[in-house]
Amino acid sequence: MSTEQLARLRCAKMALSNFSASITIRTPPNIPALYPPVTVLTRPAIYRIHRASTCYEFAQLWLSQDRAPDKMNSETLKNNDPFRRASPDHESLGWRTRVWITYYAELEHHVAYALGGQSSFAYMRVLDPHPSGLTAQLIDVYHHSDGEIEQALLEGLDYAELLVDLLALAGYGAANIGRVLGTTVPYCRVEEEFQLATFGASILNTPIPVSPDQFGKDITELGRLALRHLRDGLSASIPTVAFSAFWNVLERQAEEEARLRNLSRIVKCQNCGAERQEGWNLESVLESMYANVGIDPSLFNRHRSRRGSIQHGAKLLTTSFLDEVFQDLSQIQIAAVVAAAKETGIIPGTSTYLSGIWPMALFSCRAKKDQPVDIQFKKLSVRAGAGILPEHVCGKAPRTVQIRMELPAKIDPLSLPPIQQ
Repeated sequence: MSTEQLARLRCAKMALSNFSASITIRTPPNIPALYPPVTVLTRPAIYRIHRASTCYEFAQLWLSQDRAPDKMNSETLKNNDPFRRASPDHESLGWRTRVWITYYAELEHHVAYALGGQSSFAYMRVLDPHPSGLTAQLIDVYHHSDGEIEQALLEGLDYAELLVDLLALAGYGAANIGRVLGTTVPYCRVEEEFQLATFGASILNTPIPVSPDQFGKDITELGRLALRHLRDGLSASIPTVAFSAFWNVLERQAEEEARLRNLSRIVKCQNCGAERQEGWNLESVLESMYANVGIDPSLFNRHRSRRGSIQHGAKLLTTSFLDEVFQDLSQIQIAAVVAAAKETGIIPGTSTYLSGIWPMALFSCRAKKDQPVDIQFKKLSVRAGAGILPEHVCGKAPRTVQIRMELPAKIDPLSLPPIQQ
């Protein structure tokens, strides 16, 4: 197990597992039976109306969780406090997005770090060091957003990515976001409603049967390459990686077809007008591949430009750019699947695969005096798109696709804001 995985494992196990708290989740009447009323017992729980543990007690409990006493000095332990608040000016920005990050550096506890001028500020609340030098740290990002909480969560993620970018250089080492806990208001008051947005939704594609006679065919080296790129695309965690992988399938197949058909690309000298052969005419082949699966060939130039921006690092991977790429993803995915199937002779067993980004679950919350926090599920918000293959290139195995939230809801109490006393 890598040091990063170890750090993330400790983040998941971290602190206060001796506590428990009940969180009641109710559903509005217009939500189907998929989301029945449920009471969730969560561990660890550090969210108490009366702050049942002090900062020092929090540190002691944390230290007791399979941790050697010499792994962290007492001063660091005393400074760890996830209940701390920001300055009034920074809280007035409107939103707080909380994340775990891992990297080879240490921020100062509860001190504001400006991110991109005065529009966002990061505070480190909890430090969990590892003997390798890698540290896991709980970060609060305070920021503004002109949109609703869904947009605020995405913008908070962008600011967290900026922080990690800065830390990779300043700390000269690997830096990653381990987990996004969610976005809320910077603080709440007893009996006043506030919102919580988390990446708590998921996408379901039910499995389909695969029979032995689908395998056993001779696969060429080009076929192996197509299969690997296709797998990378279907398994990618972000749209840009998927887009590049699918484009690699198409480009390699187009290159081979152009070579077999001797479709040369002719270029003309701008000075003398002389023509010469230079490589293969991939554009005409790719456009025909698009047309064969019912995709408008005129989209090719847009997709090629998109691929260039990704491949050459011309665009920052913000949530808005990832959204743009995702809008084109299902089209190039369909073309890539059909191209790989043609090269290998393997027929996809079903027609549909649903993918998505930003699978959010939104909740309405209310802190109650000396009682558990009341949390009401409101809705799911997911950017999703189905790649539906033409009937003549795939099997007919049924597949159910769903956008859902598993219950009991896994709401980390660390995602909730401090209470205004």
